[in-house]
Amino acid sequence: TGLLQCCDLKDIKLAYQLNKAMEKGDNWKFLDVDRLNGYWSKFFSLLCMMEQIEVVLKWYKEMSSSLFYPTPKNILDLLQALDAANQLEVIPSVW
Repeated sequence: TGLLQCCDLKDIKLAYQLNKAMEKGDNWKFLDVDRLNGYWSKFFSLLCMMEQIEVVLKWYKEMSSSLFYPTPKNILDLLQALDAANQLEVIPSVW
């Protein structure tokens, strides 16, 4: 629920703090696979909305290879972020 509040508030700093807590030790093990994927999906959507495109792409490359399976909404959020940043030429490299 913490990440939902971050998303509702559009509070990227709080989301980063929550993420840092998730990365400590084995905290991530408290979530099952579906909830963990939901967590990363919401975190990524917030990144797309609030961060610079370079930061979004860095997280996407790190996350999509090992942490989560992007949902159609995540892909749409990424495409919208690329469009807003006038970076549509990057699409082939993230596909």
